[in-house]
Amino acid sequence: MGTLNLRNAQRDALFHMLNFNEPVTAKDSDPGSVAVSEPIWKVLIFDHSAQEIISPLVKVSDLREQGVTVHMPLNVERHPIPDVPALYFFEPTIENIHRLGDDLARQLYDSYHINFTNAVSRPLLEELAGVVLSSNATSQIGQVFDQYLNYVSLEQNLFTLNLPNTYQILNDPTSPDATIELLVNKIVTGLFSVLVTLGVVPIIKASRGNAAEMVANKLYVKLRDDLLNARNSVFADAPNSATRPVLILLDRNVDLTSMLAHTWTYSTLVHDILDMKLNRIVLTENNAKKTVDIDSNDYFWAKNAGSPFPEVAEDVDTEINRYKSDVEEITRSAGVSSLEEVVDNDLTSNAKQLQVALTALPELTERKRFIDQHMTIATTLLKSIQERQLDVFFSMEEAITKQTKGTLLEAIKDPKKLPEDKLRLFLIYYLSVEEISREDMIEYERALANTGCDLNALTYVKQVRSFTKMTTTASVVNPQSSVTDGFLGRFGSIGSKITGIIDVGVTGGFHDVIAGVKNLLPSRKELPATRAVESVMDGASSVDDEYLTFDPRQARNTATSAQRSATRTRVTFNEAIVFVIGGGNYLEYQNSQDYASVSELDHALRKSLIADFW
Repeated sequence: MGTLNLRNAQRDALFHMLNFNEPVTAKDSDPGSVAVSEPIWKVLIFDHSAQEIISPLVKVSDLREQGVTVHMPLNVERHPIPDVPALYFFEPTIENIHRLGDDLARQLYDSYHINFTNAVSRPLLEELAGVVLSSNATSQIGQVFDQYLNYVSLEQNLFTLNLPNTYQILNDPTSPDATIELLVNKIVTGLFSVLVTLGVVPIIKASRGNAAEMVANKLYVKLRDDLLNARNSVFADAPNSATRPVLILLDRNVDLTSMLAHTWTYSTLVHDILDMKLNRIVLTENNAKKTVDIDSNDYFWAKNAGSPFPEVAEDVDTEINRYKSDVEEITRSAGVSSLEEVVDNDLTSNAKQLQVALTALPELTERKRFIDQHMTIATTLLKSIQERQLDVFFSMEEAITKQTKGTLLEAIKDPKKLPEDKLRLFLIYYLSVEEISREDMIEYERALANTGCDLNALTYVKQVRSFTKMTTTASVVNPQSSVTDGFLGRFGSIGSKITGIIDVGVTGGFHDVIAGVKNLLPSRKELPATRAVESVMDGASSVDDEYLTFDPRQARNTATSAQRSATRTRVTFNEAIVFVIGGGNYLEYQNSQDYASVSELDHALRKSLIADFW
């Protein structure tokens, strides 16, 4: 049974680095955390890319526990802190190395421990040596390490390489070959680092004739070269067994509709509607910006990220009632009327009950913070849903092939709907039907243009469809039982009710708000990415026709023979790492996790990691 957990593995690797690359001891109570008995106090210096790696992974308190007293960006003016070691963590670039050289020349710290986010090239390593020598700081260099951590873990089984505009660069005919080559190399380097952190050498399956094949070829060579250098291989301890995972590389153009669809689950709505990047959400309240971080301890997000929005509202109500009940029980047993009195109370009176209350107080405070946080997010989401009529778009896309010319034109011409949403709706329709007559297309395009839609996207999708012959009738938008019009009308005045609850804190409930909503929840069906994962993991007979196979532990001619043998013996997999070249999304991630959950009931445990957002 597999146990891939990238987030915990990366967190452990980060703490190993913070302990000056010495072994650390895991806490028995939390297998995903590590602790040092006597931490060495240090300064942590990082560049922007390293900061984005660290931020979703740990809190400031976690860094403090690892002995980090001060953490600062590399490219800011810093004052000397003598007699303190400095741990540097940054991308291997010429600019960063020269910035380090400035610090060495100024003698800012006692010693310097250099950690690159990924493997440093020989020319840059030589540049580093020159900088150290010119600063006369050779004796102060404590360590130089390649960390292989140049990716961002967003959730337990979700990561991104954090490479913006990937799809545009790979599919723009004007992109220079050198730019494409550089991007592909970055993707390969990032995936290599993911595999190093997990400590696995997978079988690679890549869709044919696109960027996925290009990445697979380069990754195979990189893995193969490392394994052949047995003395210095970073995979020296990687198991070589029949139960190795499969790395599935998919191309974004296989299914564009999943990127365009209006969705109804919590995480997909947050990512689509709100300003969310690397688990940080920026909200606007009363013309003021407010940031909300989704951290690894956010139990509500972990539980509800893949739930339909109405279920999330219902669970908020449940959590409010549970919180109120726990508070009442604790305050009653402690003989006080509120949690504030617990802190101020004299422990000599009713000491045992007060001690119990004090022990429970941090957990209750943290729980209330999460509840308040998600009520604020839900309120903001609901406001956007109402203003943009997203329920109408979701309802239409759920039965997109049943839409008539009249219903589509009515939605396109509606002045209350945003051009962006109208264009997304029509693109999904265009990709989901067999054919649209020339006359109808002219009328659709005229209506879209008149409502302010930029038709460049439609022109591009036409080219993609003509090239790939995409007809994804049942892929994105899953036909289901009909959803009545005016969904938010049945939702009642939920917006004002949620706002009322926010205003008074965790005192009210959502029970009346969510009444009559359950029957409108969307059905769950497999998206193209999930179907691809299923066919590969189950060893379907069509896999060898649709996917190329690369085994880094075998030479290419041997791998080809093994692939033919696999066709006869039907090779299956228990674990998959899934990566979409050009950008995945929360909809596909949640869909793959739903598949993994169902598969766990029937087969061995299956974990899917899907990555790279636009």
